[in-house]
Amino acid sequence: MIGSVTDEVRQRVDIVEWISRYTMLKRAGSVYKGLCPFHSERTPSFVVFPHTGTWHCFGACGSGGDVFAFVMRKENLSFREALELLAQQVGIDLSAGEQDSGAEQRTRLFEANEAAAHYFQHILTHHAGAAAARAYVERRGIDAATGVRFRLGYALDSWSGLRDHLLERGFALETIVEAGLVKRSEERQSTYDAFRNRVIYPICDRQGRVIGFGGRVLDDGLPKYLNTAETPLFHKSHVVYGLDQAHRAIREHDQVVIVEGYMDVIAAHQFGYANVVACMGTALTPEQLQQLQRYTSNFVLALDADNAGQQATIRGLNQARQALERVRKPVVTSGGRVQLEDRLGANLFITTLPAGRDPDDVIRQEGQQWERTVADAQPLVDFYFAAVARQSDLSSARGKGEAVAELTPLIAELGDEIERQHYIQQLSRMVQVDEITISSRVQASARTQRAGMEARRRNAATASATAVDAAPAPRKETAAAIRRYDREDHLLANLLADSDLLVWLAGVTDRYHLAPVQPGDWQHVENQEIFRALKQFLSGDEPWDIELFQDMLDGQLHDRLARLAAYASTLPSPDVGVMREDAVKVLLRMRQDRLRAETTRIKYLLDEFQREGDQESLRSFDRVNNLNLRELAHLQRVAVVIPQEMFRRNARPQAIKL
Repeated sequence: MIGSVTDEVRQRVDIVEWISRYTMLKRAGSVYKGLCPFHSERTPSFVVFPHTGTWHCFGACGSGGDVFAFVMRKENLSFREALELLAQQVGIDLSAGEQDSGAEQRTRLFEANEAAAHYFQHILTHHAGAAAARAYVERRGIDAATGVRFRLGYALDSWSGLRDHLLERGFALETIVEAGLVKRSEERQSTYDAFRNRVIYPICDRQGRVIGFGGRVLDDGLPKYLNTAETPLFHKSHVVYGLDQAHRAIREHDQVVIVEGYMDVIAAHQFGYANVVACMGTALTPEQLQQLQRYTSNFVLALDADNAGQQATIRGLNQARQALERVRKPVVTSGGRVQLEDRLGANLFITTLPAGRDPDDVIRQEGQQWERTVADAQPLVDFYFAAVARQSDLSSARGKGEAVAELTPLIAELGDEIERQHYIQQLSRMVQVDEITISSRVQASARTQRAGMEARRRNAATASATAVDAAPAPRKETAAAIRRYDREDHLLANLLADSDLLVWLAGVTDRYHLAPVQPGDWQHVENQEIFRALKQFLSGDEPWDIELFQDMLDGQLHDRLARLAAYASTLPSPDVGVMREDAVKVLLRMRQDRLRAETTRIKYLLDEFQREGDQESLRSFDRVNNLNLRELAHLQRVAVVIPQEMFRRNARPQAIKL
């Protein structure tokens, strides 16, 4: 089980003393019993187990849990409120843990960025010194509503305007330096504003929080564009400009159009093309593509006509696409065997703009041409074929070898066998080499890709990486440490790694007349709260996003979420069927273990009641025990009769209300 401050609080609280404040408890051997404080009853069915720190009602309500569950239910408190109440009672300071987690630091940085954005906006709108900036914005055709929507601003030609403003607002100098808003001189004896005499483009994360800024100079100064330096909030390679404005349209259109500049994005949104975003720089990164794949699997890259720029972007994309989600599909080998292969789960398209034009120009002047340009985008493979044909000397053996080496990995990733054969034939004609040779090279590329995927999985199993930026990085997990994670941690980690799994489990439990997966399946209160939040998140319209999900959680749960994500990264990545089989087996085992433990407890209680001559409690608890035994028998039957073939289907689960 994962340790935490919650465990420390639980260990320090005397659960018998605490619950005795609400109902009178009577000792019965090593346990305590009394009337349930959650429903009316005449015969005591409420039992406290001091040695495990838990309680359970064996009567009408059937509730149970630890001291946190008791306080949350009895006082109608949230997890955070219950934790604060109990921690105060036992003298544990929660603020120290929060400071360690970095949550307060990130909050201060967000607040500083937000204050800076307001300052820049106010300067652009009202300051006399921003006249040139206002003229530039007007000249670029940005209307007032769009300017407000994208929060455009201006940094005065001043060395300390923003710094002085933020210091007056109460921000510490170290905070605004750490946020990248102010820089230190090399001698570290003075500080100065990072942005001066620039039109400011606030850069937001997916939730719309300001994490950094881009600035365009208004004179001949260099660099023409300047971005916030790397900070705890701003990592250039992770940022997709405009995603906070575009994510809904991307989902609706099931397509994202990727451009290069701030103004390209702003113009597109102003003229109604809201599924347009920009990468931070000319090269797409794996992190950017992975973010976008949460919303669509259809990517269109809008490139300028400059050949050198195109090739730089394509080379970057060729590397970054390795990070895109793969799907596993059955493939028949030449020997007639069926095996699962990883295929790229995305469709990549390239469109080239007219020479000398950028998306901003085309959208403003010829909206219909922009629509045609996007609609006529070529698949990446076709575009790459044409690029290789232009650049390679296909009359030489070396040139042919280079072309085959460039193109066969792309062909190997295609999910449709007919498409693969089409491009094998096309490449065969291009280099004038027989199809059998080309096909063998494609198969070799596929094997190399599989080996690469397996190597990455093995590497992931030896490194503990957190997917939650706000939480501290968990310690590297050794084999002994991994054993600390029990069944419920394992299942919850898998549900967080693949949110479709919970939807599928809902269908299984319904089909086999089992209770739906619920917080009560987890014995640890932190796991219960994370699962409860997971169900709430998945019942909404947002696609799964662990960073958005984290924002739903209390800060005290961030460390556990990070550790679960780290544990999930150590697990192998089986095909969908294997993961589903594992999930349902673990869920059934968790429920069987709980019922077996409960029947053991009841057997002990029945012995106590027999010695005391308490016939009424004997009848009541014996009835509960019989119900538990019937449920346990049903779970054991289900574990046997669930057909194994249902685990091997690769089709995505149908939407089922959770």
